[in-house]
Amino acid sequence: MKSHRAFRYILRYSIDPGFEVEARMEELVTFCRDAKVEEVMLLICAEELSPGHPTPEEVEPWIDMARTLRQRLAAESLAMSLNPWSTIFHNQRGRHLRPGQNFRRMVGENGVQSTVTVCPLCEHWQTYLGDLFARYASEISPSALWIEDDWRLHNHDKALGWGGCFCDVHMREFSRRVGESVDRTQLLKALLSPGRPHPWRSVWMDLSAETLLAPLQKVAGKIRHAQPGVRLGLMSSAPDMHSIEGRPWALMQETLGFQPAFLTRPHLPPYTQTHALAITPAVTRQTLVNLEGPLEIYPELENSPRCGLYSKSTRYSRWEMLHCAAFGSHGITINHFDMMGNGIALDPTFGRMLADAKPMLDALASLEIEDREAEGVQILIAPDVARYIELDAAERSMMSLFRSSITWSDVFYILGMAHGFQKDLSTVRPGQVTALCGFTADAFSDIDIHRLLGGSVLLDATSASILLRRGFGAWIGVQSGEWKSLEETGYSYEEIDEEETFPYGVARPRLCAQRCAARLLSMVPAGDTRVLSRIFTANHAPLWPGALLTENALGGRVVTLTYPVEPNAQFFMAFFNRFRREFLHRIVFELSAKATLAAIDTHPMHAYRYSTSKGILLAALNPLDDPAPGVTWKLPTGTSASRKWKHLTRAGNWQTIEPTLQSGPWCERLHFETGISALDGAFFLGHPISREDGDGTS
Repeated sequence: MKSHRAFRYILRYSIDPGFEVEARMEELVTFCRDAKVEEVMLLICAEELSPGHPTPEEVEPWIDMARTLRQRLAAESLAMSLNPWSTIFHNQRGRHLRPGQNFRRMVGENGVQSTVTVCPLCEHWQTYLGDLFARYASEISPSALWIEDDWRLHNHDKALGWGGCFCDVHMREFSRRVGESVDRTQLLKALLSPGRPHPWRSVWMDLSAETLLAPLQKVAGKIRHAQPGVRLGLMSSAPDMHSIEGRPWALMQETLGFQPAFLTRPHLPPYTQTHALAITPAVTRQTLVNLEGPLEIYPELENSPRCGLYSKSTRYSRWEMLHCAAFGSHGITINHFDMMGNGIALDPTFGRMLADAKPMLDALASLEIEDREAEGVQILIAPDVARYIELDAAERSMMSLFRSSITWSDVFYILGMAHGFQKDLSTVRPGQVTALCGFTADAFSDIDIHRLLGGSVLLDATSASILLRRGFGAWIGVQSGEWKSLEETGYSYEEIDEEETFPYGVARPRLCAQRCAARLLSMVPAGDTRVLSRIFTANHAPLWPGALLTENALGGRVVTLTYPVEPNAQFFMAFFNRFRREFLHRIVFELSAKATLAAIDTHPMHAYRYSTSKGILLAALNPLDDPAPGVTWKLPTGTSASRKWKHLTRAGNWQTIEPTLQSGPWCERLHFETGISALDGAFFLGHPISREDGDGTS
C-alpha cells in the first residue's frame, strides 16, 4: 500500500433518472468538493425505487444517467463506482418477478417460496444477472462494481424464516450427495439434531457454499469479459451468520480478485444511533480476520431509515469513522442520504462534519494500521463454527446455529481493553493472552487445543464446558462442571477474593450475578487451582467459584469464568461495572507479563493498541455522553518510560505530550491530561526516546 495514504470517503448515492437530474448532479459535485469526498458509489434501482429485478428497458435511463454522472465527476477528479442494489434480492416488500423472468424462487427453511428472491442456482437468473452486470460495466465504465450483501442465503424475508434455499433443485442435489431421497423436513431434523452434529450438516453447508460461489464465478466472469479493468468489491453481513451458509470466504475472494487488494465493505453496526458503549465494531473486525491477502477496507457508515439527524447525529457518525480509522480501514462507505432522489436536502449540514473530521482520519490512515496485527488480548474465532455447534435439544430453525463467537470483543470494548482477532493458532505470539467464548473450541482439533492450553488463556463457561466434555479438565483446572439455572439455585452475587481496598475502594467487592445470565457453570476446582471469586446466594451461602486460575502441566495459565459470555436480554445490564473492569484487567495482566497488553483505567473507554512503523499507537474512544478529563492507560511494567509520546490534534498534527508514569505490582499507569469529549477519541503515538523526532510523525 502507498505511504501516507488518505482516509477515503466513498459516498453511496442515488439519483432518480426521472427527477431533476441536472440539479442533483450539480449539488452532488458541490457536496463532494466541500465535504472532501473522493468517490461516489452510485446506486441503481435501490430501496424505494427498486421495482424488483429490473428489466433491460428499466435500466436504460439509469445507464444513461450514470454515464453522464461519471463524466461530470471525472471532470472534478472524482471517481465513480457502481452499486447495483440487488443481486439475489433483499426482501419481498410487495415485489414480484416481472413478465419473462422465469427465475426459480428461493424456498425458505419453512417451505415458503419467496415472491422475488431467487434460488442462486437458477441458471436463468445467473444468465440474467451476468448479462446485466456486464452491461453496467461496459456501458458505464465504473472504477469498481460492488456486489451487494444480499448475496447470501439468510435474511431475505421474515416469511422465509432464517432463509434458504430448500427448493426442489437443492433437495434433489442434496439427496444425490448423501445417496438417498431426503425431503426438507428430514433434512432440517438432521441439521438441527441435538448432540454431535449430524454428518449431513457438513454436506448441506458444502452445498450452500457452492450455491454462493458458482453463480458468483459466472457473473464475475461475464463482468471481466465485458470490462477487464473493473474492480469487484464484496459487501457482507455478520460472519457468524455467514457461517451457517458455509460461506467460502477465500474462494469468493479469489473469484472477485485482488487488484491490487481485495475490495471489501464489511458490516458496521448500528444502522440507527444507540448507546455507543455497548454497540461496537466487533463484527466488522471479525469479517477482516476471515479474509486473506491484502485488503482494501471500507466499512459501511449506515443511516437507517435514512432520515438524517432523526436517525443518527453527525457526532455519532464521526465517532464511527474514528473507530474505523483506529483499526486500519482505508476509508468508509457513507450511506447517509435517502434513495428516492431527494439529494443533499435531507441533511445539508452533514458535509461540514466530513470535512472537519478528514485531517484526523487522514493522519490515522497514514499510519497504515493492520488490524491483523492488533495487540492486546487475542480472541480466537472459527469461520466455520456453525458446522460444529452442538445443540441442546431439537430446534425448529436454522437460526439456532447462530451463536456469537466474538462476545469477548464486546466485553473488552466495554471494559476498555485493547484486543484483536485470530483464526489460526499457528500465529500465536510469545506471551499472548487468548480468549475463547461460545462454541469456538469445538472447531479446533485436540492437537490445537493442547497447543492453546500451553499458553495464557481466558475461557468463558461455554468454552470450559466444551473442553470438559472433550477431556481437557485437568488443563483448565476444573475437575467437573454442571450447568445450574438461576431458578434452581437462586445464585445472587459474586464476591472477589481480595482483602485489599485498592483498587476497588472496598474489600471483597461484590458483583451482581443473578442478572448476568440465565444459567452459570458450577465448577469444582482441580488440584492447586486458585479460586479468584465465589458465587453466593442472597443469604450469603457460598455456591461455587466465579473465576478460577490454574497453572497446568503444559506450562499454561488458564482463567475460567462461571459465566457464559453471550449476549442476552440482561447480560449488558449487570455484568459491567467498575469492579468488573478492575477484576478482568488484573486477571489478563497477570496471565502473561510478556504480552503486549493495554487497558484504560477510570472513565469507560474503547481501546486499541498497535505497533506501527512510526511507533506504538494507543487509541482511546469515549463512548459516553460525559466528557473524560484525561485518560490513564494500564501497560505492562517497564514498557513506557523509554518512549517519547505525541498526541493527535483535530487538525491532523502530532504534538508532543508529557504523560505521568506510575509503576505498580502488575502494571504501570500512563496518564495523559488530554480531555476527551463525548463520542470523541484521543490518539497517542509513542516511539523510542533515542530516535530523533524529525518530521516523521507530522
